[in-house]
Amino acid sequence: MLTAAQKKVKQELEELQSNSLFQKEEERISPDNKRSMKKWIFSLIGVLLFCSFMIIHFSFSNHEEIVSYLTIEQNYTEQSVQLLNDILEKRNLDLQMAKETQATFLSKERDVKAPASFKNHHQDMIAAMEQRLTILSYLAGKNIDPVRLNKYLIELDVKQELAADSLRKAFEREKIEYVVKDDGTVQYWINSKSYQIN
Repeated sequence: MLTAAQKKVKQELEELQSNSLFQKEEERISPDNKRSMKKWIFSLIGVLLFCSFMIIHFSFSNHEEIVSYLTIEQNYTEQSVQLLNDILEKRNLDLQMAKETQATFLSKERDVKAPASFKNHHQDMIAAMEQRLTILSYLAGKNIDPVRLNKYLIELDVKQELAADSLRKAFEREKIEYVVKDDGTVQYWINSKSYQIN
């Protein structure tokens, strides 16, 4: 049994609790609270819209960077391959000049800034260019062994295949749609535009 003093304290506590619940209910319904809730909702919507805009902007600029990188890289690669083919098919016999030109292509390729998701592909392309330079340097020598030359050419094929594989992986990481055609050409789409790598 509670004493009279304890009953009074209990009654006062119950009154305080009911008053605080009543005040909380009033606060929830009060016009000031409605305004602050609207401000909070508008602020949240504004933040979400800003974040969406930034994601779209970043994605678009990242895709532009990828297209730019692949275009530059393709240009250097095509010239590098053509130079080696010209030497191998005896269309160009100035080996020293070809070697210097290949070294220039390699230097320019190293200077190209690759997007983060294409770093491995970039390193593989550099390795393939280095192999072309190795072949040209070997051909510029005096004693050429066909077996050794064939070994270098096989190594070049392997490095080019590794570069093609790392390109496909980079496309998949970036969720870029692509198709590898029968002739080895890669067609890819960014922002509904089609591009091609030979």
